[in-house]
Amino acid sequence: MSKVSDILELLENGKWHDLKEIRKKIQLQDLDITSVTKFLAQYSFIKLDKEGKKARLDSSTQDFLKKIRRLEGEEKP
Repeated sequence: MSKVSDILELLENGKWHDLKEIRKKIQLQDLDITSVTKFLAQYSFIKLDKEGKKARLDSSTQDFLKKIRRLEGEEKP
């Protein structure tokens, strides 16, 4: 899985997550987590707090991921 996918999956619960927590769980360097989260925020996949130290999924991204998970569950190999 890509690091971007890992981050989106971690944020899937819709709660705010500290970037330090994300960095530790995903095992990224500070510069990498900052770059990835800024990219995701720029394209409205996630929201960053005013200080840029916490992130959460944008509600439309969260709805999209829920639909994908539901469809994946309906598919049979």
